[in-house]
Amino acid sequence: MINLRNATSGDLKTLASIYCAAYNSLNIGENWDESSALKLITYLFEDQPDLFFVALSDSEVVGGIVATVRPWWDGNHLIEGELFLLPEFQGVGIGVKLIKKLFTLARELYDVVAWDTYTHTVREHPLSWYKKLGFEEIGHWTMITGNVDKVLESIEKREM
Repeated sequence: MINLRNATSGDLKTLASIYCAAYNSLNIGENWDESSALKLITYLFEDQPDLFFVALSDSEVVGGIVATVRPWWDGNHLIEGELFLLPEFQGVGIGVKLIKKLFTLARELYDVVAWDTYTHTVREHPLSWYKKLGFEEIGHWTMITGNVDKVLESIEKREM
């Protein structure tokens, strides 16, 4: 039996460990450790604690979901989201329950109209799973990153 509840500060270390297990098992080039995961989970918890939920199996935390509310041109959007489960609990409907809980409460409390998030494309899953739920790719968006040292070096070269 899977139950959902709001995350508490006492859940953060467990959630960080689950986050590491979930993302490190994907082999997508992200190498999380407990310290880096705890920093992220704590940041997200402090940013939007009312929209951070955990999934429990027999009273044991097995995953979580969280997102932050941001105003946008067409209404409030969820952003900065994370959905993560222990690998052995993936593929059994818990993620759908977590999304339903998050969306229902976010719509009720904040009139949220969308969740803008990113997912990797190294493998078909989880993108195909999100699409089955009704998510769509945004053709005119792309995720970018800039290595600070490289960008500053490039700027310095341009200024010479």
